[in-house]
Amino acid sequence: MRSLIFYFISILVLVSSIDYYELLGISKDADNRDIRKAFKKLALKLHPDKNMGGEKSHEQFIAINKAYEVLKDVETRKKYDLYGEEGLQQDFGKTWKGNYHSWNYYYENFGIYDDDPEIITLNKNDFSRSLLESTDLWFINFYSPQCSHCHHLAPVWRKLARELEGVLRIGAVNCEEDWLLCRQQSIHSYPSLVIYETGEGTYKKDHYQGPRDLKDMVNYVLKRVPNNVIRLFSEYFSQTVALDESAPQPWLIFTCKDVDGCMDSTDITKLGVVLDKLVNVAVIEREKDKKICDIISCESPIIYYFNLNANLSEEWKNVHMEIIEASDLVKKVLEYVPEPKDFSEKAFKDMKHSLRSMMSSPKLLYFTKGKTEDSGSNIIMKRLRAFLPEVTLGHFDCQKYPSTCSELYLQKFPCFILFRPGGSYEFHYGRIAAYDVASFAREALLSEVYTLTPKDFPRVIRIGQPWFIDFFAPWCPPCMKFLPHWRKASHNFGRLVNFGTVDCSIHVDLCRRYNIESYPTALLYNQSRPYKFQTFLSQEQIKDFIEEILNPAVVSLNIATFESLVKYKSSNEVWVIEFFSPWCAPCQQIAPHWRKLGKLFNRTSSIHIGEVDCQAYYALCHAVGITSYPTIRLYPKGDKGLERYFTYSGWSRDTMSLHAWIFNFLPSKVKTLTPSTYNETLADSSPWLIDYYAPWCEHCQTFAPEFQRVAELVYDEVKAGQVNCEQFPTLCESASIHAYPTVMFYSGTKDHPQNPIGIEVQTLTYDGVKEFLEETLKIKFQDSDVRDEL
Repeated sequence: MRSLIFYFISILVLVSSIDYYELLGISKDADNRDIRKAFKKLALKLHPDKNMGGEKSHEQFIAINKAYEVLKDVETRKKYDLYGEEGLQQDFGKTWKGNYHSWNYYYENFGIYDDDPEIITLNKNDFSRSLLESTDLWFINFYSPQCSHCHHLAPVWRKLARELEGVLRIGAVNCEEDWLLCRQQSIHSYPSLVIYETGEGTYKKDHYQGPRDLKDMVNYVLKRVPNNVIRLFSEYFSQTVALDESAPQPWLIFTCKDVDGCMDSTDITKLGVVLDKLVNVAVIEREKDKKICDIISCESPIIYYFNLNANLSEEWKNVHMEIIEASDLVKKVLEYVPEPKDFSEKAFKDMKHSLRSMMSSPKLLYFTKGKTEDSGSNIIMKRLRAFLPEVTLGHFDCQKYPSTCSELYLQKFPCFILFRPGGSYEFHYGRIAAYDVASFAREALLSEVYTLTPKDFPRVIRIGQPWFIDFFAPWCPPCMKFLPHWRKASHNFGRLVNFGTVDCSIHVDLCRRYNIESYPTALLYNQSRPYKFQTFLSQEQIKDFIEEILNPAVVSLNIATFESLVKYKSSNEVWVIEFFSPWCAPCQQIAPHWRKLGKLFNRTSSIHIGEVDCQAYYALCHAVGITSYPTIRLYPKGDKGLERYFTYSGWSRDTMSLHAWIFNFLPSKVKTLTPSTYNETLADSSPWLIDYYAPWCEHCQTFAPEFQRVAELVYDEVKAGQVNCEQFPTLCESASIHAYPTVMFYSGTKDHPQNPIGIEVQTLTYDGVKEFLEETLKIKFQDSDVRDEL
């Protein structure tokens, strides 16, 4: 009994103390594909169906199952990274039994395409960013692991991916796991094969309905790719191959096609796409183009030829090749493309030193652990030469020079880093594919983002210039979606603000030290004070946020300014003040709304929006009786000193709710109507605008300041009133009011009272009501600064 208890305690300690990443044997920046592959390998090994006699098999399987369930989901992975298992209680509790499937399920149905590097498995988190926002051609297989037809297609899909590698992107979506994504893409049967033509934020798609054999699908794809194959003619051969004298590009010339001993035209078309910008792919006809054969000697079906102006020896000008597989021919051609430079530790240091000069060219380095002989990696590097002619490419072996890679905090190999003139650098966090790396490099070349590490802190946030820092994790889809906006913003605002990134999957302790609780978290440090950026949708929002912080409309008060500006304010002034503490979560939530509120009243000389940091000025807050955060007080007109104030007690703390609350304390041109004054209004000869509202109606509260602005604007021509429909329901019924707010216009009368059912204003915004009155009265109203801001 004692030994049994000890056994279960041992298992409990083992399961609760082990790191989930270590348990699955993956790095902390592993993507979903890596996680699935690692889990599948362990599931097949440790599954109780295969370990019937093993006492620990069930517990071990539950442990890896939980690790997989936690790490595959963005939200639970985020909680685990930040708080460990303690952060998972709400999601898994203490009685979680795991998601049990048979051993055959993991062998046959789980991660069908994870072992195929040419096939990209997409999910709901990366479908939009990887596919819809790209500029590539994609062919996607939407499948279900339970579908027998999907399994029959799988071998053909793998062959298609290998056959068309470099021609387009081949992907797969598991609709059992991502059924909502599949529904959004109008997938109703499996397998569904869809081709996507994307570009600059737009896309069109076509469902493939043809036979599901390799030849037909290849032909279907090739009809949608550009035909880069050049037809050479004898009369123009010399002029054509010598067009670019400054950078002679070699030619891959096929002397025949579609007959025995010659390359198939389908393969030639594929090669034209795969080798685009590396070599010119061309065809000639031996019988018709005998003059060309006199120059290049058409003895073999394929000739690798440099143009006439290339400064090369004779054997390099005319390399004859025999017919081989298209994929092997690509490798053969790439052998003639120069290898990227291998950087030593000294060369790397010299490079970084030279990059401090803005005159140096950018460098894209490929970091590996050991010299890679992988042909796929070599193809990627050599294709990048064509995609990025302005960038110097290089290779760095971290097995040879571990200290340099340690200084860069490299944990996952292979990886790419772009080093920019000026000294900053950025990591590529996407897939290791030529398209993805080239896209990252072009984006990063236009940015001014610094990769920050613990050695940069706290120095960067204490220096004079503001720092805007994005704390993120590479596996987090919202983080990767936000990063392009971050780079663009840095390009536009880099002279005002320094932009930096911190990878929290590597620098965990640093992120904890700065209280990072979610990814991405973007903090703008201005004079060492952090301001949290709340929205992650566009570059425009980043721009507005920076302007709000650097040119604040909210007055930050200290003890001296609070006394001089608030305590001794003039009787014509209104001060609205938020008393807050930086650690207070509700204070952080209200912060962006408070800044916008300040902006709304920025040009209103008599109304001031302020704030007091009660952590920095505790004595001040204590002296005025502040006991909770945030506390919002309004010191009204007509009073001096601090004795009379109003405290905001509303549930909503958004900009418009606060705006509406402040208006209750301002002089108003809107008359509150009762039954007697309402009847007088209907009998008035002057035009009236009446707002019918209910106090509990949120839209009414939001619209009230807009109506006040209109009343200020049109006061000389139109009178304004309001009716509380909860207090006077009979008045609203007589006007046939069925929704709140409703605004009616009454043109005025000379003889008898007007009908309560007036002309309804359809657009309830300041501009909408103003436009309605201008059209109805044929008057042009001129806005003033004060009225605009109110």
